[in-house]
Amino acid sequence: MPSPLVTVDGFGVPVEVAGPEKGSVVVMLGAAQKAPAAYEPVCQRLHTASLKTVVVGPDPRLTAKSVVGILDALDVPWALLVGDRSGGELAWELAATRLDRFIGLVVVDRGHPRVADHTGAVRDEHCPPVELNTTALVSNSAARAVARASQRFVYGEYRVVDLLGRRQAADSTAQLAAEIVLRTSTW
Repeated sequence: MPSPLVTVDGFGVPVEVAGPEKGSVVVMLGAAQKAPAAYEPVCQRLHTASLKTVVVGPDPRLTAKSVVGILDALDVPWALLVGDRSGGELAWELAATRLDRFIGLVVVDRGHPRVADHTGAVRDEHCPPVELNTTALVSNSAARAVARASQRFVYGEYRVVDLLGRRQAADSTAQLAAEIVLRTSTW
């Protein structure tokens, strides 16, 4: 079954909302080519921890403003922000510019936009620092180096965590969910 669409800035974005009605909210910005349903195993674990999930499907037209528009349309005043790979690029920008909407940041294999990535490209040399507690999960040495360099642009508690489950999807699912739960509890 396809994800319901939330129309923002003139285009529809697939969004999956699930979990308990009360409690903290986790907003996940998905990786390119990953439908919101791909995050269902992580979301199930988060629901068990009494967290509501909002998974926003990838779309190259998404901006920080449009993500905030989605949250407004869903009546989500604040949330923990999670960005998976390409979704992490937008998550860093949101965390840096919308401190009023997010309680923390978890990113997978993406560094702060002012840090050169593994190819040497800097995505945004003017991106402000992030003033939220942040966890960067990394799956390889190149991502680890970028994550460590990103620490100078985080004015809050910062952790770099090796993502151990590359061999087993269930292991990485459990680890990602655990890091999200940990970050919601340190708010």
